[in-house]
Amino acid sequence: IIPTSSEEIAHLQAGLGKRTLSIQSDLTHRELSSLFNTTYPKMQDLQDRWLLYKASVLKGGNGRRKLFPVLLEAEGYTGSLIKRASIGGKHMLYIMPLQDELDLTPLPADSPEFALMPKAACKKCNASMPLQMLTLHIEQCSELSSSDSEIFSLCKPATHYNTDEIKCPLCNKLFPLLDIEVHASCCGERFLCNCFHVLLRKKIYLYSEDDVVKWAATQVDPSKTFDICVSKDSVVERGLILWQRQKNGGPVNPLKVSFLGEIGVDTGALRKEFLTIMVAGIERRLFEGDSDRGKIPKYSFNDLDKQLFKVAGEIFAVSLAQGGPAPCFLQEWCYHYLVTGEIETQGMYDAELSTLITKIKDASDLSVYSEDILECGYTGPIDTEHMNSILRAVSLHATTKRTPMLKQLREGLGVYNLINLMEKKPDECRRLFVFGHNEKVDSNYIMSHIDPQLSPQGSRKQAQETKILEYLQDFLYELEDAEQADNEEVLTLTVPMVMQWMTGQAHKHLLVSERNTFKVTVIFDHHCLEHTPGHTVCYPVVSACTSTVTFPMAHLSDYESFKSNFSTAVTYGFSFERL
Repeated sequence: IIPTSSEEIAHLQAGLGKRTLSIQSDLTHRELSSLFNTTYPKMQDLQDRWLLYKASVLKGGNGRRKLFPVLLEAEGYTGSLIKRASIGGKHMLYIMPLQDELDLTPLPADSPEFALMPKAACKKCNASMPLQMLTLHIEQCSELSSSDSEIFSLCKPATHYNTDEIKCPLCNKLFPLLDIEVHASCCGERFLCNCFHVLLRKKIYLYSEDDVVKWAATQVDPSKTFDICVSKDSVVERGLILWQRQKNGGPVNPLKVSFLGEIGVDTGALRKEFLTIMVAGIERRLFEGDSDRGKIPKYSFNDLDKQLFKVAGEIFAVSLAQGGPAPCFLQEWCYHYLVTGEIETQGMYDAELSTLITKIKDASDLSVYSEDILECGYTGPIDTEHMNSILRAVSLHATTKRTPMLKQLREGLGVYNLINLMEKKPDECRRLFVFGHNEKVDSNYIMSHIDPQLSPQGSRKQAQETKILEYLQDFLYELEDAEQADNEEVLTLTVPMVMQWMTGQAHKHLLVSERNTFKVTVIFDHHCLEHTPGHTVCYPVVSACTSTVTFPMAHLSDYESFKSNFSTAVTYGFSFERL
């Protein structure tokens, strides 16, 4: 059983151990308390400041069960009451301290709880311990001192969280990262896995943004779905409005998207496309600045009153957890405020006020800017001797007037407790929010993940298919060159747009494991004229859900025809019209 965060009682199994007691029906509350104190010596410090809890019969989302207090009778807890609450000893009861914290130190290797377990001595340090503990102790023995080895060889994960699998310290089997937490709560009837599970929850082993994304994905509650049906013509504006309705589900649930007038069924691609459009649209709609210096929230009380910045925070959290892009466009001081709640002026850039700061630094007579300085809230003398105070006031004005927007954004990031994780792991989360780390999709990323279904080597068809792949690469190169040259006429198409057309997303995959397994399957149709006799032109067909593109070979004879045909398909083929 994995308790909710507010009822984190499972940690008692690390301090008390899990035992089955034989309780007589005629035991009084005082006799019962004495029995507990005798069985669990650590309970003597509680001095009867404890309550009994039991788990609900039905499971909730993510394999969780809520815990409810066992109602006391007039004479307190009695043997008969406990038998009824545990249904004759078939259900487990939990002891929760009311005003105390129990010692969470794992039991030593020579504890009576391990008396019946087979033991062996470590070859390096000669320490004797149960075989289950020795498995992990061997890996840690050379790294830990003898005083710490007994504790950490049991409780420290055998592998870092940023690997694909992690080892259970009881059964010694490997499990996927997303499953280990559930497995640890029910592996066997011993406290070892529960101790490991508690430590995994208490001390999160995250070492990179890849781990943060994996952790966020585990927080999604699959008990419901969060359904959104939106028009492609106004995804951002309508999406912000529909997001706030949240009738049946909410951001904590899996997002399921459908587009009005399109028959596509969301198996992942529609959600990714929606999140891709929303994150990019929110960046333009609610933030200002440029990509070279990062962006800051727009000073808009109208948007603040509509709670749009809170919605933006929720969408950012969902995007990270459910396959969307990272909102990595914020200035450093904005991220600092999100993490700490404190204002930091260093690294701040405001298109208007930063220009004023530059003018003040270069001016010999500040009286020219008196009106602008006073509007920033500065009330002291305006002269060069007080320049530092003036600059500080202007910088504070630029940051503090946007703190209400950042507060609302911070509130929205509370989905999946992401803001709490950011507070504990600021360095690991930084690349997901701060500008400068956004690796845009380029031609190399697409071409390196192309998986062409080629005809036999040396055949005429295989030579034609290779030419099509070269045309695709040249076309992507041309788009990149046009983007670097800022040619607005050509920028109706970009490389990220091609990626979005193929897969539903315009960003590189956040997880390294997804990048390694990602591929775009390319199929070459040599018989389109046979399928549809008499037609003059047809276009490449894409299945974004399976990342598959089919090229009609009869209409792609040279690069110019490929360029015209392919660009038309991408430009006008974003709707999900195929099942």
